[in-house]
Order: sequence, then structure tokens, then C-alpha cells
Amino acid sequence: MRVKGKRSDGARAKHFFLLFALAFVVVILIKSFGSGSWHSKAANDEEHNLNKIPAASLTASKDNQVASDTTITKNEAVQDSNFVEFVFSNLDGESGKEGTVIVQLMPEWAPLGVGRIKELTAAKFYDECRVFRVIHRFMAQLGINGDPKIQKLWKKEIKDDPVKTSNARGTVTFAMAGPNTRTTQIFFNKVDNKYLDGQGFAPFGKVVSGLEEVIDHINEEYVEKPNQGKIQNRGNEYLLKEFPRLSFIKTARFVSSVDVK
Repeated sequence: MRVKGKRSDGARAKHFFLLFALAFVVVILIKSFGSGSWHSKAANDEEHNLNKIPAASLTASKDNQVASDTTITKNEAVQDSNFVEFVFSNLDGESGKEGTVIVQLMPEWAPLGVGRIKELTAAKFYDECRVFRVIHRFMAQLGINGDPKIQKLWKKEIKDDPVKTSNARGTVTFAMAGPNTRTTQIFFNKVDNKYLDGQGFAPFGKVVSGLEEVIDHINEEYVEKPNQGKIQNRGNEYLLKEFPRLSFIKTARFVSSVDVK
């Protein structure tokens, strides 16, 4: 009985071992399956999120594209505007002192002049142009680009417009060296300069905002000392070194009529 009993115990032990091994394998399989299921879910969630992000970005991009297209259309419309905003800096010769001037272009006065000023404004030609000639109770002149290479691109002269309005205070006119010699230089009439009318100076626009606040505060310190030939050849390098307190145009941009206060 005892021998038989011993054999029974061995069989039981062997059976127990087999069950234990089987259980172990099952546990491993369950863990592997569970882990695989979690990984699959995480991967699915991540894939879902990744798919969602580009979709959101794409939507934003489309919105931005629409906004950009709208802006371009708006800018094109603004360029058809007859209002230009000039931001002046170094007023009264003080660094950083700025002011804004709005000029209304008048095609009925000078269609050729307005056409040229629109081309120059669209090209941002007047940005950083120094007001190199300022005479008290007369005018303030500017329009030689600070980069001589850019200035040379605008040497083509335009024909004169007939004088249809007087050079009154606040009007803006092209400077010239004789008939049909207008290029890029302009001046703001600080007082009534009616005598210029008979010399062929045809105003193309008028200041509608900023005359007293800005134009009257353009620095007159250097009067006519800056040499135009040197400005043409050396640009702002010459002016900044020799006449650092000159007032200048920071930017010149088209604005719509609704922006004019």
C-alpha cells in the first residue's frame, strides 16, 4: 500500500507540475494578448490624434489662405486708393519723434504725377528717404532714395501736367529742373507759394491730416546744406554721417479712405 501510495504521490506531483506549467503558459498568453491589445489601442489613439492634428492644421491653413487672399485683394484695392500715409521720424531733429501725414492724391489735378507717385509708393521707394532740403516758410523737399542703386532705377522722367491748382500751403508737388524733368523728388508746400504756379510746378495732392502736427515740425536745421550730387552717389551713408538729425520718411503706404480720420 505504501509503495502504491508512493506511486500515487509521484503521479499527483507530475500532474500538478503539468497543470502549473499550463497555467503559466496561459498567463503568459493572456499578458501578451492584453499587452498587444493595449498597444493596438494606444497606436489607434495616436493615429487618430495624428490624423486629427493635420486635419485641424489643414483647416487653419485654408483659413489663413483665405485671409491671405483677402488681404491681397484688399491691398490691391488700397493701391487703387488716392490716399497715402507717410510716417515721418526725427521730427524737430529728435530721434524717435514720429508723426503721420495723410496725403490725398488728386488725379484731376495731375494724372501723370499721381500715376508716378503711385508707382513709387507701391515700390516702397520713399521708405527711409531723408528730407534733405527744408527752407523755413517755403517748403520741405525729399525723394532721393537712400540706396543709390535703387535711385538709378527711377531716372526715367515723366512729362509735365498742366498746372490746374495753386501751390497752396499743404499741397504736394514734384520738384523739377526744367520742363518734363520730373522723376522722384517731391516737396510739401509749407506756405502759399503761388508764384510757383507760373513756373510749371503742378501739385498732385494735398495734406489732409498732419500738416501742423508733422510737416511744420520737419527739421529745418540743415536748410540746404546736404549736397544732392553726394546723396545721389552715396545715399543715406552720406546723410547719416554728415546730417544725422534730418527728418525722414519711415514708411509710405496706401490707405483706404475709411482709414483717413
